[in-house]
Amino acid sequence: MKQPTKINSDMFNLLIEKEMNNFTVIEARDAFVLTNNRFEKIDDARKYVYRQILSFERKGWISSKGSGRKKRYSKTTLFLQNSFAPRGSKKRSRNLLEVIQVGADFPLNKLVAEKNQHEGELAIILGEVEEYQLLMERFPHLKESFMPLFSEAKDRSAKRLGKINALSNILKVASSRAVTC
Repeated sequence: MKQPTKINSDMFNLLIEKEMNNFTVIEARDAFVLTNNRFEKIDDARKYVYRQILSFERKGWISSKGSGRKKRYSKTTLFLQNSFAPRGSKKRSRNLLEVIQVGADFPLNKLVAEKNQHEGELAIILGEVEEYQLLMERFPHLKESFMPLFSEAKDRSAKRLGKINALSNILKVASSRAVTC
């Protein structure tokens, strides 16, 4: 019997465990970010996932259709015919539903407060982004000076939105578990 092909554990998680197929890079990045906080910037996570997808595409395990942001990736028959195992001996994280246990030890109120705080900070950052845009329109000759500040604010807003989305998903799962428990 043929040994399973060892692949990147993150891609194993996305393609095998989460059974992703017919996905965009952004969808894969979002699924990756939900289970992994390795990257501080969401753009770095996107680049990492994209490089992994390209590697799989070169090996013939994934094919693509479309272009730009609408480009979708699907598993090929070659992928489906192979068996895969995650590379490395990293302990796989338990299923999210097993980890989240609503009860006295689950800090539901704290997570709601955290989410609210992030939402408030996101509103402030978005105001900052908007102001940089207005300043660049008013003072086009200073646009190059404003661009690094504008880009950094946009990155912070994306990261903050990622935190809000993650907390929202956790709270959604927790509330559905509380109903079924």
